[in-house]
Amino acid sequence: MTSYLSPESSFGFFSGDWLHRNAARNVGNEDAAPKELSAMANPQLEHGYTQIANEIIEHLMKLHLSSNQWQVLLCIIRKTYGFQKKVDFIANSQIVEATALCKSVVSRSLRVLLSINVIERKGKFIGFQKDWEIWHKLAIPSTFNVKLAEQSTNVDQTDNKIDDEKLAIPSTKLAIPSTKVSSPRITQKKKETYTKEILKKPYGEFQNVLLTDDELSKLQRRFPSGDAEQKIENLSEAFASKGYKRDSHYATILNWARRDDKTGQQKRGESHVSIANW
Repeated sequence: MTSYLSPESSFGFFSGDWLHRNAARNVGNEDAAPKELSAMANPQLEHGYTQIANEIIEHLMKLHLSSNQWQVLLCIIRKTYGFQKKVDFIANSQIVEATALCKSVVSRSLRVLLSINVIERKGKFIGFQKDWEIWHKLAIPSTFNVKLAEQSTNVDQTDNKIDDEKLAIPSTKLAIPSTKVSSPRITQKKKETYTKEILKKPYGEFQNVLLTDDELSKLQRRFPSGDAEQKIENLSEAFASKGYKRDSHYATILNWARRDDKTGQQKRGESHVSIANW
């Protein structure tokens, strides 16, 4: 029995236009064609295309990438070569939207592609590296032409004994979670201390004396006529030359001032005694 093919079938047996016309012809009305046939995708070059050299595609076929990495790579090629660009400003959020991958997967895939030099990146500008000679293949274990060791059936039973001393004994002691909670007063004190540290400014010749504005005004009121600035300079020199470290530089200046006053009083007392004896 001889079968004849229509002209449409000689160029494409499953041509969408031919199926659409024949489905409508069977009913006698073109509007009666199945909806799934009329809704078929019909991409055309006129709507845009990505131009890429065959040599690149041939070497891309030899790359062993995961499905996520392929999605990210294709997205980069589409957003660069698809717009006749070598590089473009591509944020991770754009790749997430285009590939439907989560942000962490996109970040990991970009790191892998960068490590094997398939893409190049400078900030947010990303581009495809077409120089396939500098691509690095991912290390994938291969079993091709690998000789398996011959297994002997005469197994010495003594070799199967387990050395109990070498086994790691799991510890059954569980870590006891701490239930200690800082009181609101301690938390507030830590917060105030941290805030003061931020507000401190450097003073002195070596810029190593840290004081807040309030501490500096207190020192200037307590030691007028430039005496406060001199004490700050003395402390700055001591820190720089002897490597002193203090938690509160304001308290250190007050402490040293009290010590100097006490030493001065003792020296004045000794002078009075020497004059009386004289």
